Amino acid sequence: MIARLGKEINNPESICYWAQKNNIPVLSPALTDGSLGDMIFFHSYKRPGLVLDIVEDLRLINTQAIFAHKTGMIILGGGLVKHHIANANLMVRGA
Repeated sequence: MIARLGKEINNPESICYWAQKNNIPVLSPALTDGSLGDMIFFHSYKRPGLVLDIVEDLRLINTQAIFAHKTGMIILGGGLVKHHIANANLMVRGA
């Protein structure tokens, strides 16, 4: 979803634009949290058929942690994303 957003936005001032252009994953395991989730929900009534695989980002986070030479975390705040990163590291060597 974030890669598609970067492609569609077509704005060189956007981080999502440059990430998509350089094939750098931008992960958002909490994409449906907050107002964006609300917009996706309401959009699905007007245009049924929208399906998001929210597990895909988790799979990528876990795979990157498993095959990484080193991992680390800088945590500003907390919440869901922190938990996903910590859990991915627990699968390898512990966080």
